[in-house]
Amino acid sequence: MKQPLSIRDLINLLNQNKEVVEMLFGNKDSVNKSEILAREDMSDEKLEKLVTHEFIHENNNIVSLDDRITTFIEEFLEIGEVTTSFINDNIQALNENLRYYRIDNNARFLRNIKRSLKKIHSTTSREVIKLHKNIDDTYKNQANYVIKLQELEKYKKKRDDIINLIRESEQILSESQGFFNTIIDAELNSIVLELRYTLVRNRDYLTEIQSQIIDYINKIQYQAAIYKKIQRLKELKDYEELKYKTSFIQVVSDVNAVLFSKKQVMRTRVSLDYLYTDPGYNLVAKVADRLKVLRAVERSPAGKIALSGEEAEETSLRLNVEALVSKFAESNSDLFNFVMNFEFPDQLSIGIEKRISLFVEISVDHDPGLHMSGEQFGHMQLKNEQGQLQNIRYLMIYPSGK
Repeated sequence: MKQPLSIRDLINLLNQNKEVVEMLFGNKDSVNKSEILAREDMSDEKLEKLVTHEFIHENNNIVSLDDRITTFIEEFLEIGEVTTSFINDNIQALNENLRYYRIDNNARFLRNIKRSLKKIHSTTSREVIKLHKNIDDTYKNQANYVIKLQELEKYKKKRDDIINLIRESEQILSESQGFFNTIIDAELNSIVLELRYTLVRNRDYLTEIQSQIIDYINKIQYQAAIYKKIQRLKELKDYEELKYKTSFIQVVSDVNAVLFSKKQVMRTRVSLDYLYTDPGYNLVAKVADRLKVLRAVERSPAGKIALSGEEAEETSLRLNVEALVSKFAESNSDLFNFVMNFEFPDQLSIGIEKRISLFVEISVDHDPGLHMSGEQFGHMQLKNEQGQLQNIRYLMIYPSGK
């Protein structure tokens, strides 16, 4: 049985459960009872108390706000479904109180007349705003175009109903103008003038809404017609009729629109100055890795050092790799073994690290004169300059034509 609540108790309940109210109002009827009980601020006893006071409603473990509270919040926020009955009820109440006041000039009936005029003002403006919001939400968020059309037609009818109620209200004000003039009440005159202005403004606003509804309906019908054509086109394609029974392929091939053009990739060369930097080294390493010529051991980029006389001589020899490549072309060995076993002058002291670098340099810079197997790899265990054993995996590269 419902336990009656005082205004103070109701306010306390709202304050204590404002987060739950926000959650339930935002999710409507999609909140499970277990989700509510999982909250730290909720318990079985507290939930049962809210159900007893008809603050919330529970059905099949689905928890929702009571319809009266939901309606109150929607009316206050000017959201929810458009209901023209509120306007109609206030118009009927205005007619009754005008008739009663003509019979008996009682101040109570005058207060009711003012109240009815104010309610017509507020409810008309509220329903017009709700109508505009619902039309926008339907067009933007409703995925099914058939339902979207039906809802827009429904709002179009409600728009016509509000227009008729506005005209009825204006007619009552016009017919009762002489009666209002006999009543010496400044507040009443102010309410009537403000209501007249509001009714005219809302009627103009509804005219714009009518144009918006028609525009939305035309767009939906156009989109629906295109969708049906696409469905038909897909059906013809699935049955191979599009290719063999129509000239679709020829028509499309003659279309040179930019939309159907292939994406043009603009290639630019990297500057040599950039390649000497650490980011440039990383870029070269990535390219070399893609060509599968890097060894498995990671190497950190070397810093810039001054060249001594012996190093300058070594550099001049390394720069003249053409002679080395020519000797390799006359050999029957693969490039890696050739470089590793090549007898350099003793004064150059070419170690393992430098020989591997020379292998990478030749494989990258002299690609046209080399034959890369692509999928064949060799393995070799070498001892580096620190005396550590390293497993080297290298691509098998042979002289071109062998």
